[in-house]
Amino acid sequence: MEGTCNCKSVQFSSSDEIRAIVNCHCNLCRKMNGSAFSTYAVVPSEGFILKSGSLKTVQVSENASKSFCEHCGTPIYNQNPKLAGLKILYLGSIDKAPDLKPAINIYCESQLQWVNQLATLPNFEQGVV
Repeated sequence: MEGTCNCKSVQFSSSDEIRAIVNCHCNLCRKMNGSAFSTYAVVPSEGFILKSGSLKTVQVSENASKSFCEHCGTPIYNQNPKLAGLKILYLGSIDKAPDLKPAINIYCESQLQWVNQLATLPNFEQGVV
């Protein structure tokens, strides 16, 4: 599995051993990423290789650190000491993300009420705003 940041300075690879693909609806993920929820692929840390570029890591809570491209800010992965030995890759940083599908939603007590209605919204191939 290969991935990059938006400016392409960070390139990484990871083993194809995906433990889970999750949509996380917790308040921390919403705040950290400025979105309604975040989608992650959870992989073993030992299979992750940073091939180029450099990451900046910020401790965002006692249980979460976020690593992102120091040039463009693209988030690459999170780590959590409760999930030792795992990297929580941002789905958007994975090059073949369209081939991956979430299996579960977590922290649904924090889920925004309108998320379940996304499939009923009008869809456009390009932006209209």
